Amino acid sequence: MERRERGFFGKVLVFILSIMAVIGLIAMILSVISPYINPKHFVWTSFFGLSFWVILAYNVVILLFLMLLWSRKAWIAVLALLVAIPGLNKSYSFGTKATGDNGIRIMSYNVHMFRPVGIEEVDKEQFAYQVMNMVKEQSPDILCCQEFHGYSKKISRTKCIEEFAKTTGFQYVYFNRKDNYAGNVIFSKFPIAKVDEESGFGKENTYGVMVSVDAGEKGKFHVANMHLLSYNITDNELDVLTSTPDRQNNLDTISRSVLHKLGSSFQRRSDELQSVLDEMPPVDGPIIICGDFNETPLSYNYRQMQKAGFTDTFTKVGRGIKPTYAGKLPLLRIDYVWANNGVTPFDFNRLRYKGSDHYPVMLDFSIQ
Repeated sequence: MERRERGFFGKVLVFILSIMAVIGLIAMILSVISPYINPKHFVWTSFFGLSFWVILAYNVVILLFLMLLWSRKAWIAVLALLVAIPGLNKSYSFGTKATGDNGIRIMSYNVHMFRPVGIEEVDKEQFAYQVMNMVKEQSPDILCCQEFHGYSKKISRTKCIEEFAKTTGFQYVYFNRKDNYAGNVIFSKFPIAKVDEESGFGKENTYGVMVSVDAGEKGKFHVANMHLLSYNITDNELDVLTSTPDRQNNLDTISRSVLHKLGSSFQRRSDELQSVLDEMPPVDGPIIICGDFNETPLSYNYRQMQKAGFTDTFTKVGRGIKPTYAGKLPLLRIDYVWANNGVTPFDFNRLRYKGSDHYPVMLDFSIQ
């Protein structure tokens, strides 16, 4: 069957779609190269890296329309999807679970200061006990919490940490008592010892904490619990950006505020991670670094972790997309369990446990 000649409006539509396809191709190229560009030098590529899934969906829609119109310009959208392959390799995992002896389980969870999200009629203390029950059910050997703040008005934060540990069955706890601003706490069923507090991990108010773990016959290793700078975008700002047009009276002002916060946080997190890597304590052997990085796989910091010799364990033994942000922005995987080559990952799991604005992530592994 011969293709019919397009009319005037058909030609105009193909022309418009072709321009949109070129825009999509350029956006995809910027998204894929964003891990290679320090946001301190040029911040705008980081916005495209953050928007990878949106850009991918945009190009798929353009391709479908061009194919329906039997336009040869579809090759532009096809090229954009080919360019997206490196981003898909980082964002979507085809990993395979493994089995082995002497398995250890670690969980990382940003508890959001125990302020429940999307759970009606539940206060901070009730949510804290719900988290305790979930932790007991999953039974991790090590738990790394970010934003662990006091959940009871009756006792101090330190007492809350002690109560949490006792209730969930952890005998050992470490947090930086001198500068515990960010709420990074490591709970362990194995003996632990702190590392040098003058290192990058000693600056708990910005970066995180690190301990050595002695798991007996299962091996010795180091665990770091990190929380890099948040975007600090408020719920009100998100509501305006995602609301109907008649409610967007302050859209311009809110948009500028959000763009400024995003750009500033991209740049500051690159400094934070660089300080951590530069000031890494002189430790040998297996290392696990987990926590809330507030960065997607198409980010500069993600590549810096890879260059430092760490593997995103989700890409090895995870499956699918598994976004870890539970807020209003979908498909964001920003919580990680990184490991060096002294760690053998078995299984990675993301729990769809509601309560915080993050989901818990878990890794089963062994020490080589």
